[in-house]
Amino acid sequence: MSRIVFISPYGDLSKLAQSVAGELGIEAEFHAGWLDQAGEVVRELKEPAVDIIISRGGTAEYLAENFEIPVVRLKMSAYDILECMHEAKGYSKNIVITIFNESVIGKTILEDAFDVSITEVVFSSLPELKEKIASLALSGEYCILGGGPSVAYAAEYGLPSVFLRTSRATMEEAFLQAEQIANLRREETRKRYRLQAILDAANEGIIAVDAKGVVELYNKAAERMFGIDTLQVLGQPIATCIPNTRLDKIVSTGQAEVDEIQSIGDVRILTNRFPVQLEQETMGAVATFQELSKVVKAEQKIRKEITGKSRFHAKFHFEDIIGSSKIMKQKKEIAMNIARSDLTVLIYGPSGTGKELFSQSIHNASAREYAPFVGVNCGALPPNLLESELFGYEEGAFTGAKRKGKYGLFELAHGGTIFLDEIDSLPLEMQGRLLRVLQEREVLRIGGESIIPVDVRVIAATNQLPDELLRQKRIREDLFYRLNVLYLELPALAAHREDLPQLCESFILERKLQVMPLIEKLMPFFYKYEWPGNVRELYNVTQRVAFFADSYKVGQSSRQFMEIVAPQMLRTTASDDEDEQGLRQQVQEAEETLILRALQEQGTLDRTAAYLGIGRATLTRKLKKIREKNELVVT
Repeated sequence: MSRIVFISPYGDLSKLAQSVAGELGIEAEFHAGWLDQAGEVVRELKEPAVDIIISRGGTAEYLAENFEIPVVRLKMSAYDILECMHEAKGYSKNIVITIFNESVIGKTILEDAFDVSITEVVFSSLPELKEKIASLALSGEYCILGGGPSVAYAAEYGLPSVFLRTSRATMEEAFLQAEQIANLRREETRKRYRLQAILDAANEGIIAVDAKGVVELYNKAAERMFGIDTLQVLGQPIATCIPNTRLDKIVSTGQAEVDEIQSIGDVRILTNRFPVQLEQETMGAVATFQELSKVVKAEQKIRKEITGKSRFHAKFHFEDIIGSSKIMKQKKEIAMNIARSDLTVLIYGPSGTGKELFSQSIHNASAREYAPFVGVNCGALPPNLLESELFGYEEGAFTGAKRKGKYGLFELAHGGTIFLDEIDSLPLEMQGRLLRVLQEREVLRIGGESIIPVDVRVIAATNQLPDELLRQKRIREDLFYRLNVLYLELPALAAHREDLPQLCESFILERKLQVMPLIEKLMPFFYKYEWPGNVRELYNVTQRVAFFADSYKVGQSSRQFMEIVAPQMLRTTASDDEDEQGLRQQVQEAEETLILRALQEQGTLDRTAAYLGIGRATLTRKLKKIREKNELVVT
């Protein structure tokens, strides 16, 4: 609710004001005071703030000059003078009307209507009023028509007087005007506070100046950023209170400056400056300031939210890498050391050796583990889509582009790791652009004009020998040496066959008890096979074994079952297997002939064992096998 204060120099005026306010339903406070006395009254008023003051004559003028609170003045209308004119004419036809700092309206009409002579006394101070009334007392007979001081001075100098009363109509008009102004002022105050609250809630520092470069707006963020108190800035020329904002130049040139970077002490600031114009006239300027570090954090948060929704994360850890062979332990140890660094990595390994598995494990063991992991198979992306997928594009960059453009994979990997598999599949021109990203850690979207900084760790991989790639010029030398900072070479499965049982067991966890005995019977074939598809091929074969396990018949040979689940493995190992079986059978037959002949010649087991150079127990065991095979009885 608006706060209206009525200050009256006279008791009768205050009574009239209270009566009128009550009739109009306007709430107001009523105080007595005259000139500087009224000033003391205003100074002693407590919160809330006063919206408007109503007073009369010199008191109203005094309050308006000495306080910033709006004052509605009770003006003396012709109607007010008319009400008092008859009484004044009864004392004298020479009437003096005293009014503070203004003239009587309709003086000639009043003189003709009442057949009197009217003298105006316009004064601006009480000493001046007293002096003029004293002068009039010496020059003739006058009746003084005016306010309280005029009546008092007239009595002092022996002149008749009539108190110039304020009419009810004038009082009503003043209260209605005061209520309207107070409501408007209160609403403006609310708007100002709302605007200030909005400005103070903003993370960006905001400063606005008028056409003369004087500061009008200055929010809390700007106060923190520049370290200068608001009271030292508001109402001051921007060039003197805050140097290097360039707002005074924006006012003079009328030209905006967008995305400019400046320094405030040790802090780097991103600023935008705009002129405030009305019909091509510059009315002022406004600038926003952001700490670059906060801009980067906000960007990271946005990217993290986007990548979180897109589920760009690494699933595997080093404990997921199966293998206890010496070479696999060594490779895992090297990879763990790589994870402690943030350098670029190149991984070489034949297809199916687990390059992405190692890459994800490196990411999850690094300081970037909670940031995105973006895996890209460069060989699987069509060449015409590679650029837009890796680097993104702006709205309208080409036909079919999304309305808001698209983030590139490097942007989505910001703060984390990007894994570029089959890096040698990239066209040479694309390799050149990738080289720049690795050097500058910046990307430029297709159709874009702004450089976007990216903080990513790059892990590249290839299934071709790096030396061959360079020799065949399938990878640029400058890109290769930029990628080959840390190097990890993964072994083919044939180089660590001792891990086969452990790997197979990990692939069939759900049916381990039912399938592993069967796989153990097939393991001789697994050991002989070269595994050109490496671990990926082994996984596929174990899945087939598990699928056909229910159809395995008791008594069925391992070879027969292999013909069902992996005939290609038999084709590549068959000749070696047959040769080995033939040789083993020939050796066994020769041994049996030698033992039987020696037993026949020596006659006893002890002498035969000594003759053959073996122990009696060994001879006994071998003879048992011979008897079972030939169904012979030896006595």
